[in-house]
Amino acid sequence: MIPTLPDIAQGARIDWERVIMDIQRSTWLANSSDRYSHRAIARACGRGENWVWNLKNVPGTEPKFHDALLLLGLWAEKTGLDQYPLHREFERSTG
Repeated sequence: MIPTLPDIAQGARIDWERVIMDIQRSTWLANSSDRYSHRAIARACGRGENWVWNLKNVPGTEPKFHDALLLLGLWAEKTGLDQYPLHREFERSTG
């Protein structure tokens, strides 16, 4: 399901930290050769390791459109989940 316009208009941004953590968790359960570190995620997306670190650790950091599609494709592939619904920042508990 594609996000609706009201979701986007209300600032329903993707929670990139959770997307990256999902990729890492899903591959930790696989064979040791399949584990995805920041370096492996960066390599799969054609980016640098610092790019992944920033997305995961710096609030408000967002990838460019093409990079986001690559990362979401990797997330869908490694987790076996559909690309929608995605993690949204407003879903985090405030406490």
